[in-house]
Amino acid sequence: MACLRLLAFLTLGLAGVGAQSVTTRTDKVAGLLNEWFAKGTAAGLQAITYENRDGQHSPLNAAQYPQLQVYQGTDNAKGAATQLRAQPTLGNCSMASAAAQMGCLPRIYMMDPGGNRFLAQQYLSNNLFIYPEHEDYDIGANGVGGGYGDLLPLNTPCLLISQGSSYTDQPFIQALLSTTAAFPPATQKLLIEKRLLMPTLQSIFRRSNKTVQTSEDYFTGKAHPPVFDGTQIDEEKMVLTAHDMTLAKIPPVVLLRVIEESKIEAGKNFFELPGSYPWQLSDTPVSIARILRGNEAEHDMLIGFDKTVNLVKAPMQMRAAVLQGDPRFVHIESKPGGNVMRLRIRWEPPMVTATGIRSHRIDIGIFADNGSSISAPAIISFYMLPNEMHFYDEKGRVSEIHYQTHNPDFGLPTTDTDPRWMKILLAFSMKDTNFRSRLIDQILTPDERTGLQQHYLALKPALDAFTAIEYADKLKDEAGRLRTKLGEAISVALKKPVAEKADLTVRDTIDKVLNAIASFHPFYLGSMRELDALAAASSKSTAVADVRADLHRLILQGVLVEQASGQIDTMSAPEKLSLGERYMLRGLNTTLLSQVIFPDVLERSIAPAYVSPRLTTPKQWRDVYRYDPESGALQGWIRYADSRIANFDAEGRLLPDGPKGKAVPVIYFKNDKDLLTWRPQAEPVPVSPK
Repeated sequence: MACLRLLAFLTLGLAGVGAQSVTTRTDKVAGLLNEWFAKGTAAGLQAITYENRDGQHSPLNAAQYPQLQVYQGTDNAKGAATQLRAQPTLGNCSMASAAAQMGCLPRIYMMDPGGNRFLAQQYLSNNLFIYPEHEDYDIGANGVGGGYGDLLPLNTPCLLISQGSSYTDQPFIQALLSTTAAFPPATQKLLIEKRLLMPTLQSIFRRSNKTVQTSEDYFTGKAHPPVFDGTQIDEEKMVLTAHDMTLAKIPPVVLLRVIEESKIEAGKNFFELPGSYPWQLSDTPVSIARILRGNEAEHDMLIGFDKTVNLVKAPMQMRAAVLQGDPRFVHIESKPGGNVMRLRIRWEPPMVTATGIRSHRIDIGIFADNGSSISAPAIISFYMLPNEMHFYDEKGRVSEIHYQTHNPDFGLPTTDTDPRWMKILLAFSMKDTNFRSRLIDQILTPDERTGLQQHYLALKPALDAFTAIEYADKLKDEAGRLRTKLGEAISVALKKPVAEKADLTVRDTIDKVLNAIASFHPFYLGSMRELDALAAASSKSTAVADVRADLHRLILQGVLVEQASGQIDTMSAPEKLSLGERYMLRGLNTTLLSQVIFPDVLERSIAPAYVSPRLTTPKQWRDVYRYDPESGALQGWIRYADSRIANFDAEGRLLPDGPKGKAVPVIYFKNDKDLLTWRPQAEPVPVSPK
């Protein structure tokens, strides 16, 4: 029955429907759609169904689209879509849970290979849904500052994710409906028949985004972030592009397949509970995703795209582009006119996007150009677990891997309009004889220190005016106006040079202080008494315990050693500290900054960097890799955990008697603290007392 109804709509022969306008909206886009439809040059929405899956929490005002069919399911289903619709369907669902629980609906799909396969089926069957990210793509770290950074393990064209929470999906659904209606009748009919409607909408949507100012911008992350800001939608440009799309301008659809790639083995290349946490997150024609959890130097992948669909009888040019990530760690090899492409990807540390969000993912877009139009990307993603850090030697080999690494965020305000910047300016500019002031004097020049103070004094009248009425019930509107005015002034000040003829801005100068202290590896060891005294007097009641916890972690993992006298030293000589050991000491220093040195102005989570427990089991150790000095072949690694040292060979077997001893297979399991640990295979698994 549904097929018969769809056929009737496609032929535009249903009595009375043709007389209806596309939309009752009164804006410019609506005028264009109704005019085109009346002239017969736009298809309208008779063939399209809308589906809401949040119980009408964030419903489209379907009355504004009289031609649109509204899905009337009998299952009263809520949440992420789980069934394909036979008719072309655009939908939305403003539902999500907290980031540290299940997260947003797209992330639930992304965590599961089956979920990604379903998304691809939707995408290639004329179904597309829009979901808000809620808390999974926001500035902050570990939930402090409002967000967790970018928690999405992959990027995909199979859905759209809106920045924000409830109702932020509405501009997207409206723009996509308008664009669908604007296609010429023959174009819309063919797109639906060939199941290319949603890839074509994605191509138009991304090319029309306001952030895309040049043709080259389309091959960057500007056009293809994992999450889109609804304020950047250019609905008018989208409908104009769609209306101009003749059959000869239909874009190709890139379809990928993995021909061969590096294989990693549990217990040898990575360490998890048996049978869990797949590293191959997505293997679909339009979305391939891997977790770079292995200890290989590079991940190698040969991709074929010979199945790419192109309705236009013209030669295609294929192009790969790094949408997110450091190009130095991405090597792409291809031949003009060829049907394969080789990728070699190296693990990379976290990056901060242009919008200030910390991310742990490399995204590569694969595009097809048929001479008249460019496809939406098929996307290949590589996700680095946020609680891991990998280090490499001068030959490009893995030298160390740390698990349960620290949260690298300093705890500065997440927006440049936050009044807390005033406290920071004061703390960084105030001269005194105390430890903090003497410390800053060693980092900043007198001009930089004075410059910070002058910027603070220039902003102080605006701060005083705001704080004077901040809590006055009868002056809420005026307080809000003054708060906005203060925030705007702070934002401007942070971007100004810190002093006349200075190279650094005010914000750069603040970062200079924090990075200098964080990178000074002997910081705690050289000032233990003063720092311990400051911790005891800190406004943060947990400061002493927080510092001790960090010290204990570094002692357990063989970076520090505590003498009988209580003196703490580095296990290695200071001049021989490895990159990994220096990074772990930076974590200690970051805790000292937020809990001891600047406790009143830095708000930071001291927990390890958050990662979903659905992707990994926490493990508190670090592995230091050994290579043959002559051949360079991997010999194994030394594991530092629980104040003990264990040797492993290159196959991941335990060497109880040292590198030249007998190799013993091991198994991995959870201990009574829900942390991953190991034991020789012959030994029984310890049973936790009940």
